[in-house]
Amino acid sequence: MKRYLYALCFFVVTLIGLSACSKSSDPVAVSPAVGRWELNRGILSSFPTSTTSNVNGAAIDLYYFESYASTIDIYSDNTFNENYRSVTVDDASGTWDFTNNTLTLKYDVGGTDTYTYSKTKNIEELATTTPVNYTLGTAVGKVQVIYRK
Repeated sequence: MKRYLYALCFFVVTLIGLSACSKSSDPVAVSPAVGRWELNRGILSSFPTSTTSNVNGAAIDLYYFESYASTIDIYSDNTFNENYRSVTVDDASGTWDFTNNTLTLKYDVGGTDTYTYSKTKNIEELATTTPVNYTLGTAVGKVQVIYRK
């Protein structure tokens, strides 16, 4: 009878041990988008080539030229907070989606921004998919905003 009792105890302990190793307790993979992203630079494009020097493709420091800085904090619960700093400081929050290296930010107040994620030699970047209008001196062109983690 003792053998059956020991066998039953062994069986119960084995079941408890196996249930502790279920797949549901494995950590969930974190999206590469999660983390703090800081504005790094702007890439100029669409400026007329008749300007004194061709600035297309040049990287500029937006803080130096515009006193503009920004961070985007992306959280694992699919929410984010973006902080803008220029003359004033402002926050914008919302939810995000990351699919096929494309990050889409959906703001609580309406509107979206889309970024392309890339990683080269451990440098992670988010680049706006649609450059915005930008004036440099008297020339008008576009700037693509780049964030780094």
